[in-house]
Amino acid sequence: MALRLRSITLALLLSSVAVPATADSRPETVVVSATRTPTDLSKIGSEVSVITATDIRQQQTVFVTDILQTTPGLTVNQSGPRGTNSSVQLRGAPTNETFVLLDGVEVSDPSRTQSAFDFSELTASGIDRIEILRGSQSVLYGGDAVGGVISIDTARGRADLDVLGFGEGGSYDTYMVGGRIQGGLDNDRFGYNATLQYLNTGGFSAADSNLPGNTEPDGYRNLSSNGRFDFSVNDMIDLKLVYRYADGKANFDFCGGPFCDAPNYGDYFTQYSGRFSANLHNLLNGMLEIEAGAQLAHNERTNFDGALSDYYYKGDRDKYDLKGVLTLNPDNIVVFGVETKRDSSRSDTDLTGHHIRDTGFYAEYEVTPIEALSLTFGARLDDNGLFGTHATYRATAAYNIGSTGTKLKGSYATGFRPPSLFELFGACCGDPNLGNPALKPEISRSFDAGFDQNVTDNLTFGVTYFRLEAANLIEFGGVFGTPGPHYFNVPGTTVSNGVEVSGDWAPIDDLTLNLAYTYNYARDATGVRLQHRPESVLNFNANYVLLGDKANVNLNVRYTSNTLDTDFSVFPGSIVNLGSYAVVNLGGSYKILDNVEVYARAENLFDQKYETAFGYGTAQLSGYGGIRVSL
Repeated sequence: MALRLRSITLALLLSSVAVPATADSRPETVVVSATRTPTDLSKIGSEVSVITATDIRQQQTVFVTDILQTTPGLTVNQSGPRGTNSSVQLRGAPTNETFVLLDGVEVSDPSRTQSAFDFSELTASGIDRIEILRGSQSVLYGGDAVGGVISIDTARGRADLDVLGFGEGGSYDTYMVGGRIQGGLDNDRFGYNATLQYLNTGGFSAADSNLPGNTEPDGYRNLSSNGRFDFSVNDMIDLKLVYRYADGKANFDFCGGPFCDAPNYGDYFTQYSGRFSANLHNLLNGMLEIEAGAQLAHNERTNFDGALSDYYYKGDRDKYDLKGVLTLNPDNIVVFGVETKRDSSRSDTDLTGHHIRDTGFYAEYEVTPIEALSLTFGARLDDNGLFGTHATYRATAAYNIGSTGTKLKGSYATGFRPPSLFELFGACCGDPNLGNPALKPEISRSFDAGFDQNVTDNLTFGVTYFRLEAANLIEFGGVFGTPGPHYFNVPGTTVSNGVEVSGDWAPIDDLTLNLAYTYNYARDATGVRLQHRPESVLNFNANYVLLGDKANVNLNVRYTSNTLDTDFSVFPGSIVNLGSYAVVNLGGSYKILDNVEVYARAENLFDQKYETAFGYGTAQLSGYGGIRVSL
């Protein structure tokens, strides 16, 4: 308890100094993910962080996970170098309860262990905006959104042709080249935006090189492309097509655990996804807007061990959705919709595969009864092919006190997550009994409450308390090679609660100081702390624009403490604490011409030795340099 009080006190003290990426403190005044329709931030009762293309460029972000870590309530775990499994957790919820959208496409992999999205193949090229919506969002997005939603979007192409080429190289024999083309035609009736990138790195040992004998590097290559095409047919009809493609090879170490090198072992991967949508607006004298969409997502992994193929997994999702927005007046808006999806998976040990269909109906009412108060009330009914129907609910409130610059906000929601296909029927690595067909769905409820405070025009901060309770939490509890099943419902109620602190400060022109702090205590029904959930995470970012916007310097510091994991080097495994560590990154850029920019960065500046997953390596001090050329 004393540690908990000290952590919360530290958070409150820090909040009075400086604070980061809160959406309310940024120039953007509108977010979409919280209500599935553009809504002013002052009316949002949930916690939302916004990352812009400028943030991505200033921090020289290569992979999306690098910049996600600058937001409160979010944790990234990675099992080794680039290309190894990378997962994101929101507010201590399992990784499979983070709902990920890429240009509106649900991209989690139905063939993965718990249908989670693997961020290791997602680079930041071409991304224009990221919204991180924290707290249970099952009403609008379904069962996989218990922890929250990460919505990633590319920009609509407009105006004249804009061509960008870029390349960089650096440590671990890394090089990256790519380009982007975007623009608009016919007075922007048609917009196009497409990016192509190739990245190759020699990597380092996924098995921790601090252990004797782990010297074999694990390389990675990734060819990826994403694009967006918009066409305004007339004043009432807009069409949009988006796509993403990624193909490559990732080496990693797997030989009974992370404690020995596995030469020439890894996966070939292929991912592609797309969505076509039609938006009908200006219906009913401008009161009604309808959007209909069809999407697909495919994930494929083929393992290799030298010249031999060991296993493969294929996951597919077909999804159709219809959403309506009825604006009775600016203070009374109804969002409603229906979506149906079919998840399927198959593998070398399950040739016929399995599939499941889920159909959801949802509605949310947004009302502003008085000028300062905004409320939302929502409900959803899911019809799952294996687990029947289940209803979820959500309510939020935001109250703005104009005289003090204070916004009070809070939300309450329930959640329902049916077991994934792998949790039910999974098999791997010579063990056909990993899945458990007798699993029950997870049932959850969440609550948060907090405030945002504008102290001055250049200083804002916010503090939020959150709590997530889950019954029937599904976890892996078996040992490979022993009789199954290996997935179980955890008895009782699992609880994750904590405090988030965030905000921005600009003490002088062109200098911004950002800080995000999260205290999270996640435990099962017996009081035992859950693994892979750091108790404290602090992220500090400083950015300085100088020489009349020709140069930029960025400093990022990330501190993490008290993360538990399992040591599988002993049987049946023992709990270990990964300790505390701080990682410092420093980067800078300079425009040598109006259309030519050079940049460099140092990662892990002080060569900190640390682990985010026990027994797996992390990068040492490394340096990179590159160039961007606009035509």
